[in-house]
Parts: sequence; C-alpha cells; structure tokens
Amino acid sequence: MARAVTALRKGQRADGSWGGSPLTTLHRLFGLHLAQREPDPTVERGLDWLWQRAMVSGGAPTSPTVRELYGLPFAPSRGGALWPAAALFLACIFGREQEPKVIEGLRHLEDRLAGGDALGWAARSNLLRALAVHPKFCRGRGVRTLLEQLLEDTAGQEVWPRSLPFHHILNALAHIPGRRAFGLLRPLLPGLAEAQARDGWWGRTDREFKSFLLVHALKNLGLLPR
Repeated sequence: MARAVTALRKGQRADGSWGGSPLTTLHRLFGLHLAQREPDPTVERGLDWLWQRAMVSGGAPTSPTVRELYGLPFAPSRGGALWPAAALFLACIFGREQEPKVIEGLRHLEDRLAGGDALGWAARSNLLRALAVHPKFCRGRGVRTLLEQLLEDTAGQEVWPRSLPFHHILNALAHIPGRRAFGLLRPLLPGLAEAQARDGWWGRTDREFKSFLLVHALKNLGLLPR
C-alpha cells in the first residue's frame, strides 16, 4: 500500500496538478482516497488545483470518454455536470464537507436535480455521487427527487434500462441512509448473482472497478460478512 501511495504522489507539479491535466489529477486524487484515505499536503494542493478548474462557470474541462473514466466512480456526461460533481465529491470524502464553498456548490447540484433540469441519467448519476457522500445533502430534496425519478423509470423492472449507469448508481445509492434507497436496490439484488461471470467479475469493460463498485455497495448495505 505504501508503494501504491508513493506511485500516486509521483509527478505532482508545484501548482498541485499532475501534468496540468484535470483528468489525471482526478485519477490520482481518487486513487489516494482509496489507498490512504486521509488528506495530506499532496492531496490538499491537488484538491485546490482541481477545484479552480472544475468550478468555473461555463469553463469546466470537457467531458472525458468512457475509457478515460475507467477506474473512476463517474459516468461520461457533459463537463458541466461531471467536473463540479467530481470536485465536490473529492472535497467531501477528504474532509472538506463543511466548508462554505462546498456547501454552496452542493446546494447548486441539489437545485439542478430538484429543479427539473433536462439531465440524462449519466449526469444525474454524477450529481448523486457528490450529494450521497455528504451527511446533510444525502437526505436533501435533490436526492429525494432523483429517487422519485428512479422509481418512476424502473417501476416493476428487475433489470434497469441500459440508459442508466447501473454500477455507478447502485454504488451511490448504497451510501444513502434510509429505507427508500434500499427499497430501490432490493429487487436488483437477486439479479446480481445471475449477472456475475463465472470468474467472479461483473461487467464487460472496466471489470475490476465495476466489480469493486458492486462489492462496495453490498458491504455498505450490510450484505457481506465483516
């Protein structure tokens, strides 16, 4: 693990970025979250640099491709939905969830979900990812609106529509406390075993990370032994 952390830190510039690339910086920061959990000066500089680029109104980086997002808990969507959500998600998981600018940013995401913005499910999944890891906004009106929309779109279905980024949404929902989110997930659980390949993986592409998302979700739901 120590070697993994050292490798992830390698190559950070003085400005806090890795290669001046928002995508590479996002990958490194998420990797550090998985490998070391706690923030340190490397993480703080990276968060500050990514924040400045992701939260610029109308000037967020363009959206990465599906392949470029391999290993990240985000679905490909327009940059205006992906990058603010990514910056706010990282801020929350690294302990900045009470900072005024983070609260303001999350409130904006909540308004977008609750206000009827014409967002596809990939974009909604990304906004949910940021809101789900905040102790207050995970129970807010944006998440409630999304749950209502999800119930409407999946009513009576044991298999969700292909337009929904299944692995990402299931994992995000598993972070949300309460019965309502679990009620959405319950009908899907028997199908997870059927969808699992014989070698133990899930998914056709990015299989290692998609399997991680599902196993992590099952653990959060209390369905795996400790």
